[in-house]
Amino acid sequence: MGRRKNVWHSNFYGIFIIGEQLRLQVQQQGLIRDRRYHLRKFKNCFVARDAIDWLLKMYHVQSRVEAVRAMQILLQNGMIHHVVDDHEFKDQNLFYRFTFDDDTYKLNKDLVSLYRGVIYYRKMKSESEVLRDFYHKGVLYSEAFYGNDAVDFIVATNGIGDRASVVADFRDLLERNIIKHVTDDYHFSDDRLIYEFSLDFNRPCLLHDVLDMASDHKNSTTTTSSSGVEDVEKRNSNPDLESLPVDISSSLTISPAQRPSIDSAMSGLSSSPESNAADGDSLTSLGQEPKSVLVRPVTVKELENTSSPYVKKTFKIQCDEMGFGFVLRGSSPCYVQTVDPLGPAAVAGMKVRQFISTVNGQNVLRMDHRQVGQLIAQQTQINVTVLVYRSDAQRM
Repeated sequence: MGRRKNVWHSNFYGIFIIGEQLRLQVQQQGLIRDRRYHLRKFKNCFVARDAIDWLLKMYHVQSRVEAVRAMQILLQNGMIHHVVDDHEFKDQNLFYRFTFDDDTYKLNKDLVSLYRGVIYYRKMKSESEVLRDFYHKGVLYSEAFYGNDAVDFIVATNGIGDRASVVADFRDLLERNIIKHVTDDYHFSDDRLIYEFSLDFNRPCLLHDVLDMASDHKNSTTTTSSSGVEDVEKRNSNPDLESLPVDISSSLTISPAQRPSIDSAMSGLSSSPESNAADGDSLTSLGQEPKSVLVRPVTVKELENTSSPYVKKTFKIQCDEMGFGFVLRGSSPCYVQTVDPLGPAAVAGMKVRQFISTVNGQNVLRMDHRQVGQLIAQQTQINVTVLVYRSDAQRM
């Protein structure tokens, strides 16, 4: 699941870079300008048929059909749209506009962050000496920057008096893998730490390339969907899979009828009311309490430190007939101890060693696993924000 998410982000970012380069090229060619139709003025738009003529001339595509397919991919990814949103992309005398040129890209949070990243990069490259080469532990990092120098520059050039908001912007860029610490050891902070852009906004590319990226995206999405259907079928039809253990590392197996529901499994309680009252923790009473999956103890203070190498990930998880499919442990903060590989949590991307930060917007860092379990037990669908070590997040 993590690999498929990486494929999606990689392809979406690649499509963005191609679309943004195309926007600049089309603008330089004078194809973007104000136009009139039936006495109505449409600002900063281009004619689809003229754009396709130019794309063929510049060898961006091999045919008009290919051009339409590629431009439709940009439209589907929020890079362009019909001026009144009445049409998909067509090889006709219709007006289209890049969403950057009318600020409608701001409806897409991913595009907001990507455009912020490319704007910051261009300003830092052309208007300052913030971007420069660094040698760090024998490695050369080109176009890298100190965190506090970047904040100084953006505050000064954008007229933003609040440094905290600029730092928050850079932290968002890091969490979306648009920038990174050169050794992945730190989150972004207003300090003398070295960062670099993860994306090459200047890499040479052709519009045709989005066809391959969209194909990879479709394949990964199809695989995810079919995998989810297959998982449900396997869980319902295969008796061996129906008895998968709650604790993956132990030999304890639990059938669907015995598998703890979310209010029990996540708090460590048995699904049986009698055993709840008698023992409080069925796994402990059976002598099967698994060893913590944490490499070392982690404190709430450490997780809340803005310089800590932890990033946030949010999952939407819908419970099925057997629950949400994960087990929590920890007195504060609590963390994911096990994940049913065929459960809803695994499908959403949840993994072990992730610390639970919020549940449906409520901060739970200072709650123990039983309290968090009781909170989740009241829901059939949850939005869970977890804190993940930076290097682990990149592998998701």
